[in-house]
Formats: sequence, C-alpha cells, structure tokens
Amino acid sequence: RGFVALKGKQLHAEKIGEIVTDRLMESFEDLLSYEFTAEMEKRLDSVAVGEIGYLDLLDDFHSGFSSQLEAAESPESGMRPNAPIKIDLPCSKCGSPMVIRIGTTGIFLGCSGYTRPRKERCNHTMDLVSDENTVLDSDESDSSDDSEASDEAESLRLLAKHHCKECGVAMDGYMVNETLKLHVCGNAPSCSGYEFEKGRFRIKGYEGPIVECNKCGHDMQLKEGRWGKYFGCTNELCKNTRKLLNNGEVAAPPIPMEELRVTDNDDYFVLREGKNGLFLGASKYPKVRVIRPPRIKELVSHANELDPKFKYLLTAPSEDNKGNDSFVRFARKTKSHYLVSLKKEADTGWRAYYADGSWDVTLPKPKKRKKPATVAA
Repeated sequence: RGFVALKGKQLHAEKIGEIVTDRLMESFEDLLSYEFTAEMEKRLDSVAVGEIGYLDLLDDFHSGFSSQLEAAESPESGMRPNAPIKIDLPCSKCGSPMVIRIGTTGIFLGCSGYTRPRKERCNHTMDLVSDENTVLDSDESDSSDDSEASDEAESLRLLAKHHCKECGVAMDGYMVNETLKLHVCGNAPSCSGYEFEKGRFRIKGYEGPIVECNKCGHDMQLKEGRWGKYFGCTNELCKNTRKLLNNGEVAAPPIPMEELRVTDNDDYFVLREGKNGLFLGASKYPKVRVIRPPRIKELVSHANELDPKFKYLLTAPSEDNKGNDSFVRFARKTKSHYLVSLKKEADTGWRAYYADGSWDVTLPKPKKRKKPATVAA
C-alpha cells in the first residue's frame, strides 16, 4: 500500500515506489534481477536430486547477501537517503523554511524544524493535492462526461507540465492552496529542482464555498487523502473532517451514536454520509470496516442532530405492516434513499419510497403456495 496505485484498470508506480526500487537496485541488483528466481529454482532442483546440500546453498547465498546488506547499512557509503528538499515557503506555525518530503502517502510539505531538539521541534505539515485532481478556476473540463473530451484534457495537462531548470525533466504539479501551486522535479529527491505558480486553482468536482467546521467554527481546508477528497479543520486542536461527495456536495456532519455498540469490538457506531448515502460505520472507520444500514428508529432518537437535508426521513414509517423495523437504503440509479424492512436480517420485500412530500409503501408479493403432489393410482 502506497507503492502502487490502481488508476482505471492499470497499475501505476507511486513516487515512493520508484524511490525504493531505485535504492534497492543500487544495493541489491542481483537479488532484484528477473533472472534471480529462475537461477534459484535451478539450484533448488540440484538440492532436490542430491547434487548439492541445502546448507551449502544457504551458506553461499548468505555470504553474498550479508556483505551487500552491511554495505547498504553503512552510514558513509550505504543506501542513499530519501533527503527532504528545502523550499522558499515559510512555516505558518514557526516561520522556518518548509521542505518537500516523500512518504508512503505521497508528497507533502513538512517544517524543517522537525529535526530540532524535542522541546523546540515543529511538527507542522501541509497536504498537497496532485495536479491530476486540480483544475484552473476558469476551467470547466472536469464537468464533462465525454470520454474524448476527457482524453483531450489529459493530453493538454501532460503538455502543460513544467520542465525542471536544473535537469530538464518534466515536473509534477501539486496544489498548495487555492492560489498557489508547487512544481517538483520528476527526479526528486535526486534533483532538488522546484518552482511555484500563482493562480486560482480548485479540486475537481468541488464548486462550493469554504466550509465552516461544525465542531469549533474554524474554516475547513479541502484536502486529498487515501480515501478521497475531504475537508480538514484548520484548527490544530480540532481533528474534525468531512468528506467531499462525488456530486460536489459536502457530506453531512457525522453523528456519534455511542448507544449502538459494534459487536465483538470495543467500539460504537457513527452515522455518516458517503457516496452511497447514509450508513452506520464504526467510529474508527475505515480502519475498522464494520458498517450497516441505520434504522428509522435510530435516526428519530438523534432528530436534533440530523442534517436538514435528511429531515424528511423522520416522517418515514419506522415499521412495516407486520411490525418489522424499517432500515434506510440508497439506490445508486436514482441517487435517493428508500426503506426496506428486515426480519432476522432477511429482507421481507417491503419497500417505502419518498415522493412529492409523502411515503409510498409497496407491500411484498404473497408467496405462492405449492400444490400438493398427486400420486398415480
């Protein structure tokens, strides 16, 4: 995770994956070569037929590998470090220069004061949004669903890439904020080339204004993370986040429901809004991937906390015609919520749909009784 990304139906190496591969090839070229496995299989076949002993094979391999490992760990002449690149951008927390760092989560900015003694250390970091997910504020190409237009936009983006003034390699662009973009040399960290670009930038799919944190009232910054686009509170003491949905709307604030416990886990459920509508997920979701649909009764108990756009659910029937609890589901085709009822976790076939300010209930079709078998005389 973090070394390769799936884009469409193709696997693409991430920056940290390229760096790790280069470093390993420099120190363990024979071990990472395509011929290594085939050669080792031949030697293992020789062990199987008794031509050489397995201990001799292991000793031979270990003698060469241990010397390579010792050389790679040497502080003087060992494996090249993933050194940060200092840039001309002050830390908003302490004023020290920021540096470009490359990790398993991608490229980000960190304060150079992180290397200072513990009491003086600055841990401030800034997330960067890849150029692939940003557009100029005047560009409307991201709203088009036409595949040809999308391919043309991608070609124009590649042609528009800046080139490093130090080594001539194409640079990767990252949005720092709505008015500043950072271009980093494609050979980083081997090459320290970078440059800034000023303009009006935004993340694809988002058209709305700045979001106010529902917990502390501070502004929330639009970011790009492992699980997609989201808003993070700019208040360092507040860890609140809100997801950005595919339709460009900000997800409703999550509602903790501590009375609903997660089975076989010391955790509780939180009502969240995702791309597939409302759902109950563990408070540690998505690390703890336990989810289920919410009951109408559970929403009613938190009516005062429910986002206004979901208030219509409070008028929904909490039970079907036979007293089974109704649950909220989401239809991808119509992009709307509807109700189902469950009996011992089995779908009863009962449905309720919201239309024109009221709920339209559909009863399950009666089961056909089987005709008794006739026995021939």
